[in-house]
Amino acid sequence: MGSTGRESRGWVAGAGPGSPFMRGRIEGIADVEAIESVPARSVLAGETVYDCLAAAARIDPAKTAIVALAPGGSGDVDAALTYGDYLRQSTAAANLFHHLAGDRRSVVALMLPIVPEALVAAWGATAAGVVNPINPHLEPALVISILKAVGATALVTTTAHGPSAADHLAEIVAAVPGLDHVFLVGGDDPASDFSGTIESRNGDALDFTPEGTWDSEAMYLPTGGTTAVPKLARLTQGGMALSGWIAGAVMGAEEDEVIGLGMPLFHVGGMLMLALRAAVLGQTVVLLSPAGFRDRGVVGNFWPIVKMHGITSLIATPTTAAALHASPGADHEGHPIRTFSSGGSTIPLELGRAFPERFGIELREVWGATEFHGFLGCMPNAMPPLIGSVGVRTPWHDIKAVEVDEGNRFVREMAPGEQGVIIGSGPCLALGYVEAAADRQFFVEGGPGGRSWGSSGDLGRVGADQFVWIDGRAKDVIIRGGHNIDPALIEEALVRRPDILLAAAVGLPDREKGELPLAFVEAAPGAVVDEAELVQYCRTAIPERAACPVAVVVLPGLPLTPVGKIFKPALRELAIRRAVGAALGAHYDGEIAGIEIVTGKARPDVVVRIAEADAALRARLSTVLQGFAFSARVEPGTAEAQAETVT
Repeated sequence: MGSTGRESRGWVAGAGPGSPFMRGRIEGIADVEAIESVPARSVLAGETVYDCLAAAARIDPAKTAIVALAPGGSGDVDAALTYGDYLRQSTAAANLFHHLAGDRRSVVALMLPIVPEALVAAWGATAAGVVNPINPHLEPALVISILKAVGATALVTTTAHGPSAADHLAEIVAAVPGLDHVFLVGGDDPASDFSGTIESRNGDALDFTPEGTWDSEAMYLPTGGTTAVPKLARLTQGGMALSGWIAGAVMGAEEDEVIGLGMPLFHVGGMLMLALRAAVLGQTVVLLSPAGFRDRGVVGNFWPIVKMHGITSLIATPTTAAALHASPGADHEGHPIRTFSSGGSTIPLELGRAFPERFGIELREVWGATEFHGFLGCMPNAMPPLIGSVGVRTPWHDIKAVEVDEGNRFVREMAPGEQGVIIGSGPCLALGYVEAAADRQFFVEGGPGGRSWGSSGDLGRVGADQFVWIDGRAKDVIIRGGHNIDPALIEEALVRRPDILLAAAVGLPDREKGELPLAFVEAAPGAVVDEAELVQYCRTAIPERAACPVAVVVLPGLPLTPVGKIFKPALRELAIRRAVGAALGAHYDGEIAGIEIVTGKARPDVVVRIAEADAALRARLSTVLQGFAFSARVEPGTAEAQAETVT
């Protein structure tokens, strides 16, 4: 175990201000304020990602930096890199990418699973210019649109880990002007094999003078795995390195931490909060398999893997945490985990209670966005989590609840505890988007104090104690297993049909994925449409499989606001009723007298009324409804009871 002593508030013992390698420790808002007594830049060993990796390698080049596990959940090691290896290979990759770019700016796209080569290529690319991680499971057309938008000069990908967009490599390369160099991880051709190519390059020092500074662009990262054509956040050298350092202060900054990485590397959680955190702080990262938590063997054999490799810290989505909790016969006794953070979507209330009851590990919610280089809110480690709160702000950052107008212009700051749009400011604020037209949707015009503020798109409250509570989403997005789905992608596909007048997509509550896409439509006058046929149509008309609705519901008319806009809160309530009805229908064939939905709170409160006197039955059915993001219970009621929504 690492040292739990304290040199002073906010710092790991022996690693406070003035030490050669500073390490923070956040156990409460007082720690945040103590860390802020020094400038943000001063806590890092360098101003760029590459500089920080080089500093970690100098401390102990023989220390294990990366352990890559084999697919299937056996826990067997496929590959391992020391910090000396890590730096040499990243340096060689940087020299390769810089040379290949010539007079152009180097922009290296990565379309890779969770393998060591992805990290080597990423940090090498940031030294040479900019890296652009891409979800390898996107449709080729979306990959092409991203590569064109960023002006990619090189692509590193693989066909060795199952079906992916790389299976359409010839089509992709032909469609992207300027994409002159493609390398394969695990390829058969020596001319294009990534590992073999960098072995032939100088890995002892950079062959060029890097131009990167604290404020330089270093990464174009898709926002939250968006399944429309993704917005690409422009992340900086300093913002990335600082976010990794802050992640350590929240989840463990000691040098003996062993981080389990099962989140994808095209997501801010996997790439920055886990992989870069380890590199910045000289920690060991264990890549749980090329597929990460999507590998069922990893989830099924999670606890033996954790104990075998001494994993002390993880981040996972609530979906993954729920799968771990549901795994039968899990032998967690003697595990070394110190922190288990969860983000990407809201932790269901029951999971937040049940996970620590079973495993003795608190699920600590983290909250933020790609546009903030990771998370802005964190639940302190020295207290039981407040279920429903995302904790306090991170060092050097501010979080406020405000009122903004339709043009995203600041109107006023809300009083403590008053609901508003949550905005954030600080050194980890992104530069904007590659598609500059989208910047106005993010940056708040005329924000408090004359500083630059970004909108999270979430509704919430900031209490007098500085704890932040997220109540819902101001932005219209469906979150499926931590990935954002733009409803417009579904709606636009449906309204292209002449037999559809109106369409709206919302999230259908789901106990495993958080939400699934659900569409509602109003048929054009005189048209007759079939719900099953509409679902099949969406599968061909929507380019991303994850965005295809699980159902399309035909309504006589969609609910509208007084000014004629589709009123989605009413549709979300219909989605809750549908989810509740389906969950209960598998266990109860009696009559449901009514479903009451209380909104206007942090999470909806659902009361299902059935005409049954059996209290034990009602208790069993209440248990069936556990696992949703809303709270739910079954109570007695009469057939005359009316379903209602209370706001």
